[in-house]
Amino acid sequence: MTQYEEIYRISNENNGVVTADMVAENNIDSWYLSDMVEKGKLTRVSRGIYTAEGGDYDEYFFFQLKNKRCIYSYSSALYLHGLTDRIPFQKEVTVYKGYNSSHITDGTVIHHVSKELHEFGVTNCRTIFGNTVRTYDKERTICDLIAHRKSVDAEIFIKAVKSYANSSDKDYKKLRAYARRMKIGDKVDDILEVL
Repeated sequence: MTQYEEIYRISNENNGVVTADMVAENNIDSWYLSDMVEKGKLTRVSRGIYTAEGGDYDEYFFFQLKNKRCIYSYSSALYLHGLTDRIPFQKEVTVYKGYNSSHITDGTVIHHVSKELHEFGVTNCRTIFGNTVRTYDKERTICDLIAHRKSVDAEIFIKAVKSYANSSDKDYKKLRAYARRMKIGDKVDDILEVL
């Protein structure tokens, strides 16, 4: 198998996406990527990220490839989990306090939490293009919305909580455990009583 064929194999296994890191992991020189871009076989999406012919432009996936510490949260997590019918205007992510996010200049809304809570409730979720991204699970997302209810659009909040309550995979026990750890147990109990 030639180096070019190997790159096509990698992109086929990743929904038409290939990165410089993926190529390096397979002991292929990055020169081949540049050559394929010049020949029109690949499109450079961003630094170190390429799509093959027919590959989808998956903004959520590409963003996370470049920003591995960012975890999708709030409206982005609702969207990824199907708990809202609105496509967010801006991506929303959470990073830990002290993380330098000054390089993120595309309008993404950035939330900060303690390092202890940053990885708490993280799960993998598929984008509409079938790529896997890291996001907070449904319970953590609902807890974040309840904890910061005053800064969340009221309509989005109500629809999200109702969608969660009506979802077949809701887990109230986990939701309450998360709420206790995040010190918002009373707020979550009040919401659950209304539901």
